[in-house]
Amino acid sequence: MAIAEISISLGGNVLVFLLFGLVLAALALLFYRFTLPPLPQRTRSLLSLLRSFALIFLLMALFEPVSRFVRHTEQPPVVAVLLDNSQSMTINSSPAARKKQVQDLIGQGLLHKLPSGARLQYYPFDAKMKTVAAASPDSVTFTGEVTNISDAFSGLKPLLAKENIQSVLLVSDGNYTVGKNPLYDAEGLGIPVYTVGVGDTSEQQDIVVEKTTTNALAYSGMRTPVDVVIRSSGYDGTKTEVTLSESGTVLDRSVVTLQKGTHEYTLKMHFLPMEEGIKKLLVNVTPISGELTTQNNSRSFFVKVLKSKLNVVIVAGAPSPDLSALRQALVEEGHFSIRSFVQRTAESFYEGSLSQAALDSADCMVLIGFPSQASNPSLIQRLRDNIVRRKLPLFFVGGKGMSYGKLQALEAVLPFGWSGENPTELLVSPIVEDRQKHHALVELENKFTSESWQQLPPIYKAQTIFHGRPESEILVTATLQSINLGEPLVVIRKSLGQKSFAVTGYGIWRWRLLRGDNQQAKEFLTDLASNAIRWLTTPEENKRVKITPNQEAFTTADEVGFSGQVYDEELRPVDNAEVAVQVTHDGESIPVALTAVGNGLYEGSAQGLRAGDYTFSGGATRNGISLGEDKGKFSVGQVSVEYIETKMNKQLLEQLAYRTGGSYRDISSAEAITADLPTGTAFRSRDLTQASEIELWNWKYLAVIVIALFSAEWFVRKRNGML
Repeated sequence: MAIAEISISLGGNVLVFLLFGLVLAALALLFYRFTLPPLPQRTRSLLSLLRSFALIFLLMALFEPVSRFVRHTEQPPVVAVLLDNSQSMTINSSPAARKKQVQDLIGQGLLHKLPSGARLQYYPFDAKMKTVAAASPDSVTFTGEVTNISDAFSGLKPLLAKENIQSVLLVSDGNYTVGKNPLYDAEGLGIPVYTVGVGDTSEQQDIVVEKTTTNALAYSGMRTPVDVVIRSSGYDGTKTEVTLSESGTVLDRSVVTLQKGTHEYTLKMHFLPMEEGIKKLLVNVTPISGELTTQNNSRSFFVKVLKSKLNVVIVAGAPSPDLSALRQALVEEGHFSIRSFVQRTAESFYEGSLSQAALDSADCMVLIGFPSQASNPSLIQRLRDNIVRRKLPLFFVGGKGMSYGKLQALEAVLPFGWSGENPTELLVSPIVEDRQKHHALVELENKFTSESWQQLPPIYKAQTIFHGRPESEILVTATLQSINLGEPLVVIRKSLGQKSFAVTGYGIWRWRLLRGDNQQAKEFLTDLASNAIRWLTTPEENKRVKITPNQEAFTTADEVGFSGQVYDEELRPVDNAEVAVQVTHDGESIPVALTAVGNGLYEGSAQGLRAGDYTFSGGATRNGISLGEDKGKFSVGQVSVEYIETKMNKQLLEQLAYRTGGSYRDISSAEAITADLPTGTAFRSRDLTQASEIELWNWKYLAVIVIALFSAEWFVRKRNGML
């Protein structure tokens, strides 16, 4: 670095400044021409100089001088070396272990044979890109649990101008496990990307648990299927055992005979949960001698186990096709115990008396076309009291002969209100609200879309005007001949711990029976009813304190984040609570404090957790009074996605090089990269000019200098006896 230029500019005319400077210097000389007592010439000259400089510095402040420094720096060209630091680089693929190949590449200095003046800058990456001043065989740990190549490229972009990076060298197996396809970010750099492939493109002896699929929700006491996909290569006729286990207890097992070549095997396994809660299950394949790695022989997943069979009590105002269709749909689902009561007269039902014991046994109450004109008001009041007292979930379907006057007794627990009662029928079609297109009760486990709803047959609706109540969410509105009426057709509500779901129309049997040969569409009513009742009966919604990890499985590089929600007795958000979580593993307890972020929400995280299964428990207090507690499970870094794909992704590495003007080499011939680099990169040094200015008139030391000069003058005068 060299200072090429120093200049000083003034806010006024330079000649005027010099003139005033000479006048002040002359006055200082005249002032000390004669002194009492008389002083030697040297002392008088010193005093004149001190005062002259002090006055000139004061004058400078008036003319606002600015000092400008210009520096020139020659910045050498840089090759940014992106080193894959993930666990997949520890796989012992042919012909040598990947880790050793990369360490040899760094240690032998092959990459240092660059054009004169160019230098290397190393950036190891896994989930995020890092920087090391100089790479050595021990500087790359290969411990990253995920690979994000696109993040490495996007992380380089802001450094291009700062570091004079003129090309990129990527050393990787080409397999990214998180993030997007890195091609776009690589092209966005605008410089050549050279790639060095690490690993083997051919399948070696290995067995991988590729995928496990099961329901996110299971029911205690009910056999639950788990689909397992196994991939093998390099074996012929060898047998291995696949087990499904929980906490070391084997729940199911299967023997697979591995065929020659590369093949996938789909296994149908089962488990029988016996109690409610979150269960962590593990699929494991018995290792076979000679496997490339055994790190991919297992895969874990979580299942939420709910109560065995939910008791659903249906009360209908009269026999109807909707009653038959909905009851059959719930029976087919298999997870519900159904009891129905169809009104016969004001005092009786076809199935017998609707006893208090039957009402108390209900986990969910379903009303279809109830109450009717014949319904006894005392019965309606008893139903209402039971729903309010137990905060019982309510599933409501309208009906042709329903009495809206008597329905007013239940209005407080319904998600809709009405006005202008008119029994005249309209044939309306459903249309999903734009903001609700991705609601769970619209997509129904991703089986349907908002367009699927629009293709449903129309159902009936009274000309009565419906509207949503406070805290309700309108999922689907009614359309009449393509005109959106804006009235709720499907609406839900959560209020004070009680949830309700309602179809304000009737004739929903049409959604089941008028669907032609489309089997998926024929299942629509079953899926809608079962998902609605699951949503209604999910107990977590009623908790005043809810604490959850941000995900169920973390890597060891992740922050383990927690989110908390705190409500008071009336389910209003609480912002001034103290929320604490205790994370437990192998007898060790780690405290995590959650801080308020507003509207009853709290956040916090723990770092550096070791691999393993963890439990957590937490609670909220306010003024020393407990508001509630919650608990759960999560796991950290036990099965890494880095071992799922063991082949090198040569195609991606070649595309990265080709589309950016670079070249690809296998790591065995990586030294050839040093010959390739000059063909696509000019490697020019760059002259950086940096200018800086100092406002001398506003310089913090200027006042110090002036005071120091006047002080020195006073000291000399005092020492020589002058007043």
